[in-house]
Amino acid sequence: MRITANQVTLVRLIAMPLVGGTLFGSARTQVIGVIIGTLIGLTDFLDGYLARKHGPTVLGSLLDPVADKIFIVVCYGCFVARGGMPWWVAAAIFSRELLVTVMRSSLELGGRRLRSSGVAKAKTWVQMIAFAFLVLIPLVGAARLPILFGIPLGVALAVVLIGRLVAHERWRGFEIAAWVMVPIFGAAFLGPRVSHVLLMAGVVFITWYSALDYLAVGLPYLRSAIPHRALHWLRLVPGFLLPIVALAALAIGHLSAVVVIVMLSSVMASGALDNFAAHRGVADFSWAASLWTEVLLLGGALALPAYGSRMALVAAIIGVAETLRSLGKYQRAPVEAAEPRAVSSVRGTH
Repeated sequence: MRITANQVTLVRLIAMPLVGGTLFGSARTQVIGVIIGTLIGLTDFLDGYLARKHGPTVLGSLLDPVADKIFIVVCYGCFVARGGMPWWVAAAIFSRELLVTVMRSSLELGGRRLRSSGVAKAKTWVQMIAFAFLVLIPLVGAARLPILFGIPLGVALAVVLIGRLVAHERWRGFEIAAWVMVPIFGAAFLGPRVSHVLLMAGVVFITWYSALDYLAVGLPYLRSAIPHRALHWLRLVPGFLLPIVALAALAIGHLSAVVVIVMLSSVMASGALDNFAAHRGVADFSWAASLWTEVLLLGGALALPAYGSRMALVAAIIGVAETLRSLGKYQRAPVEAAEPRAVSSVRGTH
């Protein structure tokens, strides 16, 4: 029986709730969760290899970016719910992801495509690796922290040297990852608390640094005289606000972690689907209505705690329904639109 890239990606999606659930268990359970999460992350190489070997599919092109974003949402969202990190740190990460996703759709509709850069690829891996370290810091003890952080720093430096000396290329993503890891490695000698803070700061830094190319191209474009400019901004603003309000409602409003994470995961999935739909010329601005509705519902959950659980549940239902609608919209696209449109390509990040 041949294993396909799509099957591997589906396994990744199915296993993600297991990783999130382990964060609420004992120390041993959390270590098991880190191991499972690491294996899930490594499958990204496997499904990429299988896609190149057997050829990419439309379903695969949809599932792969969705799986990466949902992985980050589940891991960091559950970590916030467990009290492992401040909610606003995760909000800063999620807001960047959704903001760039919304902006990508606007650029695609305008015939502009940003190619993924090495920084973008490194950003995703830094987010995944940092999550594992954030879980392990309180478990390994102060004496072992230099070893814990020294291993990834050594790997990053080795890759940079191989790129320079063997491939004769600068792999900027790994260079940035190495620079981020240097102060964190130094902080390992100052104790778990300092390491924890610097690691979170490093993740937020590289997450937003990887968005600079998008912002440099996207914001001037949205300010120019483009068709439906107001609608573009009407969709972009809640894309930035929604993760902030959702994480605040989770941490401050003490809402169900499952409900909030399902809602955020569905929003990220809708965004990825909207990107592909925009590339095929079939995207619309109706997604903005669901984004604003979810922002208002979760804001209401913060303001009216007695009704918070019900408002959050409605927001999650809306998010799932929008994802299904977006999937149907993409599948109903005309066949001729399935071929890549002529677009101006600008180097960017994802």
